[in-house]
Amino acid sequence: MGRLACAHCSDAIPDELVDVSEATMEAVAGGMHPFTGPINNQDGSVWLAEGETPENETLLGMNFFVEGIEGVLPN
Repeated sequence: MGRLACAHCSDAIPDELVDVSEATMEAVAGGMHPFTGPINNQDGSVWLAEGETPENETLLGMNFFVEGIEGVLPN
């Protein structure tokens, strides 16, 4: 792939990350849903089971971070 296909990417982003980003964009364009379980809440509890995908309304109502994301949502 490379930087030509990722025109929005900064030169500060490592090539490996650009490659992963572009591969993910291609997978989503091909029908892969980026929120396919298993996905846990930030506290480690199960949010989506293996193979489960949420409805758009569920995604729009998310008020939490998923596991692996550090931080606290503002009130």
